[in-house]
Amino acid sequence: MPELWAEVVLNSVPHRSEHALTYTVPLDLQGKVREGSLVLVPLIKREATGVVVSLVTSKPPRETKEIRAVLREELLPPALTELVKWLSERYFCPPGLALKAVIPAAVGQKLEPGWRWLAGGQEAPVLHILCTLRPELSPIASYLAKKKWATSRNIKKRWPGENIAPLLDLLQEHGLAREEYFYKDAVKPKNAEAIESPPSSLAAPIIPKLTVEQKQAIHQIKAALAAGQGGVFLLHGVTGSGKTEVYLRAVEAALATGKQAIVLVPEHALILQMAAVLKARFNDKVMIMHSKLPAGERAWAWEQARSGAASVALGSRTAIFTPFTRLGLIIIDEEHEPAYKQENQPRYHAREVALKRSKLEKAVVLLGSATPTLEAYYAARQGKSTLLTLSRRIEGADLPKVTVIDLRSEYRSGYMGSLSRYLLDRLQATLAAGKQAILFLNRRGYAPHVVCRFCGHIPRCRHCAVALTYHAQAGELCCHYCGFRQPWPSRCPRCGGDLWPVGVGTERVEEEVRLALPGADILRADADTTSRRGSWEKIYQKFAAGKGDILLGTQMVAKGLDFPGVSLVGIVNADLTLYLPDFRARERTFELLVQVAGRAGRRGQQAEVVIQSFNPGDPAIRLAATQDYVEFYCQEVAERRRLNYPPFSRLARIGIMGRVEKEVIQAALTLAELIAGREKEVTVLGPAPAPLVRLRGFYRWQLVLKASSYPPLRRVLKLALDNFRGRQKGIGKVILETDTVPMGLW
Repeated sequence: MPELWAEVVLNSVPHRSEHALTYTVPLDLQGKVREGSLVLVPLIKREATGVVVSLVTSKPPRETKEIRAVLREELLPPALTELVKWLSERYFCPPGLALKAVIPAAVGQKLEPGWRWLAGGQEAPVLHILCTLRPELSPIASYLAKKKWATSRNIKKRWPGENIAPLLDLLQEHGLAREEYFYKDAVKPKNAEAIESPPSSLAAPIIPKLTVEQKQAIHQIKAALAAGQGGVFLLHGVTGSGKTEVYLRAVEAALATGKQAIVLVPEHALILQMAAVLKARFNDKVMIMHSKLPAGERAWAWEQARSGAASVALGSRTAIFTPFTRLGLIIIDEEHEPAYKQENQPRYHAREVALKRSKLEKAVVLLGSATPTLEAYYAARQGKSTLLTLSRRIEGADLPKVTVIDLRSEYRSGYMGSLSRYLLDRLQATLAAGKQAILFLNRRGYAPHVVCRFCGHIPRCRHCAVALTYHAQAGELCCHYCGFRQPWPSRCPRCGGDLWPVGVGTERVEEEVRLALPGADILRADADTTSRRGSWEKIYQKFAAGKGDILLGTQMVAKGLDFPGVSLVGIVNADLTLYLPDFRARERTFELLVQVAGRAGRRGQQAEVVIQSFNPGDPAIRLAATQDYVEFYCQEVAERRRLNYPPFSRLARIGIMGRVEKEVIQAALTLAELIAGREKEVTVLGPAPAPLVRLRGFYRWQLVLKASSYPPLRRVLKLALDNFRGRQKGIGKVILETDTVPMGLW
């Protein structure tokens, strides 16, 4: 038998090696070790677990140690094993961190032996014959068939003092069960977030009649699923046009062909609503997969998906790594959302990963949004994906009436409230009519900062280059970046003068509304009120049941939610994101306004949206008021073309961080020197201080690289990073962060 070596990526210890480690495959393990196997390997002073990502027959240049044992012959499906390698290369990430993104931290570490039930329907005759010949086999077979999998420890507890090992071996010999290693603390979830039993009032029991546009979209998606060759679709539908029903029919079609489906939503806040809808349609085939589940529950969900016990996975961006072996469909709802970008290594974008999985597994990708990213819409217009359009709301509903309030006029008239007089009047009328309202302000706390009215002092974070936000209810000043907090100082620490709150946050708006409408039942949903597990679910369920009058919140109330009783939406300040130093600022503002406005009048009732702005003539606000996406796209894409920004170019960013400012600046200059002139196609912007120049005690500079395509960017990045390591000793301690899909400010 020829010699064999395995490239192993460790997952059980922190390991930042730029490459996988090579181990010899012993003769007795050949045939068991394969790509995706979980193995036990020796390190210098201990043992560790890892996943085999490739097998090679060419002898390595150095001596290699032997793999000690195979813990699971196939922990990762082949496509996910390939994806680990791709993530590491595409996002300049150590393979160990790429593996950590694909496999939950708990899986593959705290292991203990157990048995998995493999028998489905075709093995029934074999099982019947075995149980007839060996009646004592029946209880253990029934136990495993019910449990699906069980640890050896629990099996021994079930039959104490009995020698059942021969019976288990007999089941394995006939392919009815298999001995494996399992995460020993995996537990079945019991909370509402895991949709064991979502509230029936939130589900949609009646399957609606499809519109002509919905039928056309579903027909094309079904054809692609039936062909089995994959494909990419962009579903552009106005808010309330029935995109969710298209998703459901697509999942139904995928399941009918024997395939599995992944459904992504951008925020954890949207999981409960989508879970109820999916559960109502597909019952126990649905599984929740996201990073905020406790470790044991997440490991249990991962194992269920891996074994095929679930057919539909729902979650935020990390659910894209669900270990399905028969993946046929990936749905990305609200594909425009920045939340699909991971800001820690590997800095992947879920949309890019979905497209890669589509190629590896020939799965259909369905992107949906009322406000697609310019890149996605441009690709569809160029024929790189198929554009599906839903131009009207379902049930004959009209888009809500939109009123834009010029806040400059309000202030010139002497009125200083955060809610205009018109918006307060409409709130009062809405509540009097027994309807509900949503108020949106993407800024939590009471005031973004405070200032001394005598000396002008502004309290700042000691770790970050930002002013501290005032939280009145907690009585403290807080940094929203690093979490630093200090008690509210009654006087200015510099001169003893009065401190004055400047600006408006959700706490302050809540206070104003309670004063203006004392009888209103106000529910506030932001990071402060939803930090505890289950808190958002309580707010959501109460408002969905019509028991709250006003839902006031940040981004979590702005997108994807469907509340039939909402007839008024108020946008407190439409300008917050408009003038950020980011070429996507206008696009983000337009998206946010359209999405928030879309929460009103979703069941055919008359509704109104009130947008408050200091810049009502800006195209982002003016076109959002009419939900004219195509006109906004045409204007914005022309500007992007002129400035050579995506979709007409590719960007990459190298961030340089360190505790000593001089070392950071020197490292930035060195990197710029290494990059300059390496590729004619690559333009280098910077080096320059990052918009947030100091964060959590680290000084930050950056370089932005621009090219017409990704290959020259990658060549320059790799060359610069490789050469920089050789010079780093003379510079000092700095950290480089490479981002090949920069989506916003750093």
